[in-house]
Amino acid sequence: MRKNNRVRNFNLKWLALLVFGMSSGAVGAQCPSNEFSTFVKEFSAKPEMQHAFVASPVIEQSVVAAEPKPRVVQKQSKSLDALSLRVLSPNNVVNSKLSVNVELPNQLFVRDHNGEVLKIFTFEQRECWKLVRVEDWSLEDVLDVQKSELRMSPGARELRRGTLYSDLGMDAEFPASTQLFISALDSYLNSAEKGSKEAAFKAVLLSLSGQAPRLDNERILDLLKGASTTVAGASLALANFYCDEGRYDEVRSCANPEKSMDALENAAKLGSVDAVNQLGTSLERGSLGSQDTERALACYQTAATKGLKISRSNAARLTAQGVQINESKKCI
Repeated sequence: MRKNNRVRNFNLKWLALLVFGMSSGAVGAQCPSNEFSTFVKEFSAKPEMQHAFVASPVIEQSVVAAEPKPRVVQKQSKSLDALSLRVLSPNNVVNSKLSVNVELPNQLFVRDHNGEVLKIFTFEQRECWKLVRVEDWSLEDVLDVQKSELRMSPGARELRRGTLYSDLGMDAEFPASTQLFISALDSYLNSAEKGSKEAAFKAVLLSLSGQAPRLDNERILDLLKGASTTVAGASLALANFYCDEGRYDEVRSCANPEKSMDALENAAKLGSVDAVNQLGTSLERGSLGSQDTERALACYQTAATKGLKISRSNAARLTAQGVQINESKKCI
């Protein structure tokens, strides 16, 4: 009788241990590696590793639609939905054309090349690595709320996504901020491919700002040329890029003065007051070709009548130097 009791107690203890082990994911879950890059390869490919090496609680962060701008929210969860980690599976990465970048010491960045997907996975090293935070910055659900107003022109949805990413990047902390600006650039480029000239201009501005990867000069010129037909700011940026080629740290003469002058005049015709003033400066100094102070004065006066204070000062300076108004000399 005592023997039967001992056997029964042993079986109950073993059953309890087995059930606990299965529910906690501990059965057979040995740490694949203390080296992060090796660990995440195993973690990404094997659901049993994901089940075993997610912290409880785990922090989940996402972006939700709100007025006047989307809001970042986070919560603590006892466990993650399996769908949250399916994005990491090798098959999904290939089929969805995603890129997965390991950022030492402890993060994974998952994105596509159009700006639709951006997720950041953060781990901590304990007895082994544990996933402690999942940030989903993807904006498709937010954009779906604004769907009706984003049907107006080609690339409008992608342009809006880029603007939202850029705004979020201004408020986010590093390294999320850098990843958001990269996704903003991808979104702008995707929008430009669909015909948005505004997005093409924004892509160049973001690229040259240093917040996102630097596009090569040929790509920048193509984007600015395409946008400059209707966007005054893009034509002004094209004029400057013809001169400095994006190398702001060097003081040198204009690399392509004739092309720069053409783009500057086009920007002025499209309504850029800054371009009108800059055209005046170029004519006063002769930096883009021949010097013409009378035409420069006409440009300064034109910009001054449109409210640009610096042009008013520039016009007064030339007048004090004896430059006369010549009615036959027009700015444009």
